[in-house]
Amino acid sequence: MKIKMQIARLYGLEFLTAFGLAQVIWLALLAGRGFSLAQIGLAEGFFHLVSFLCEVPSGMIADLLGRKRTLVAACLVRAAAALCMVASTGLLGVCGAMGLHAFSYNLISGTREAITYDSLLAAGRPGEYERVAGRQSTIWRVTGAACAVGTALTIALGWRRAYLVDAAAALAGALLAAGLTEPVVTRAQAVRQTRALAHFAARTRAHIAQSLGFLVQNPRAACKMLADGGSGCAAALSVMLLQQYMIELGLPAAALGLPLLIINLAGAFGAALAPRLRLPFGRAAALCVGGVACSVLLEGAPLLALAVLGGAAATFWDGVLEIKMTARLNQDFPSDQRATLVSVQSMCYSLLMLPMSPLAGAVCGAAGTGAGIALLGAGLALGALAGFGAYRFQAARTGKA
Repeated sequence: MKIKMQIARLYGLEFLTAFGLAQVIWLALLAGRGFSLAQIGLAEGFFHLVSFLCEVPSGMIADLLGRKRTLVAACLVRAAAALCMVASTGLLGVCGAMGLHAFSYNLISGTREAITYDSLLAAGRPGEYERVAGRQSTIWRVTGAACAVGTALTIALGWRRAYLVDAAAALAGALLAAGLTEPVVTRAQAVRQTRALAHFAARTRAHIAQSLGFLVQNPRAACKMLADGGSGCAAALSVMLLQQYMIELGLPAAALGLPLLIINLAGAFGAALAPRLRLPFGRAAALCVGGVACSVLLEGAPLLALAVLGGAAATFWDGVLEIKMTARLNQDFPSDQRATLVSVQSMCYSLLMLPMSPLAGAVCGAAGTGAGIALLGAGLALGALAGFGAYRFQAARTGKA
């Protein structure tokens, strides 16, 4: 395997899977089609229901059948999701498209991290993972920012054509993923290369037992996953609602591009800065979670500039935490269960988003979007901060981080 070519292809895949003209303002597009915030909240809730149910199975698919095959499938499902949205005429069709989109994210989540880390491990360069992951996250977020700049173009094209463009990008991603090399760092992975379906039921049972065994024997890893999920949930949910809040504060829908660009670039800057942040992991994680909490509170401010600043700060701290947390956990994860365990990490996020998405829509409808962002987003972030504080107290007592 040529590691430079492998990483370059992974960078390219990051761009194509992050590209989405329609996806970057999906909430505003649905609102423009006549859907209420409550209906949009239900659709988002269904997205996270599918994500919750499929997150760990998708990681198991990657570990048992191969990471390269799984990434190809992810891109094909993503294209199907965009086409389903084009064909949708009501809430049921929108929910179907959101479900497919969630499953495509599930297939990518964990698989991307696993193939990246094991590619570097096979090349004898695992210490470079944080730098490579930081660049991947930066590409993802900058691509989102670039798509946000095209908000006016998306509106001019119309939501149907925008989703067709997104489907084409997903199909291009499938072709690029097909050119990746599957890294092999264990005997089980070597067997998987030639006999992926051999003794599949027995391998699945053993895989589940080994993954559960890791979580039972490493409770601090589970605590880190929950802290990461709580912080990410607060940042993502508040920024999602911020789209509507900016319009309520007087910003025209066609002008959403600039603030969304600022918000996405802030997240990219955080991901790029993460490898340079030399604080001990515990202090860095506490700083990030606390930063998200304060930033989400600021997003609920009744001034447009302050709300955008809060959204940018929330994505900045979330970008830093994403890289620090994933790099730390990957040092502990066994290679044969890597995609599954990273998927468990993502499932913590979905587990929290599942009830919070529809609840946030309902609260924003009753109390106002700004108050809802401050109450629900900041409350969730502060809860994650409190949980991490309890973890640090326990770690100090046992002498283990």
